[in-house]
Amino acid sequence: MAYSTDADEIFPTLQQIVSDTLRVPIEQVTRESALSDLGMVESIKLLRVAGKIERRFDIELDDSLFFQGVSMGRLVDEIAAQRAAAVSGEAA
Repeated sequence: MAYSTDADEIFPTLQQIVSDTLRVPIEQVTRESALSDLGMVESIKLLRVAGKIERRFDIELDDSLFFQGVSMGRLVDEIAAQRAAAVSGEAA
């Protein structure tokens, strides 16, 4: 399945996953916000977010990203980079 490597297309999907999983209003999930900024987030919920992202984009993320307080923008960049690597690998 082909997925976009464009950050502007990835962010809305990431935003929806985070909003749905953490049950926070979607407008609170910005590129600048970290998961830890979105309220009382338990580690199990962070792992659920990670799993949903990995399944949706067919990638593997280092779980430590979710516990280091990285921004949504940084997660988008990581997803885009991994998708780009996968696309270039598929083309080879």
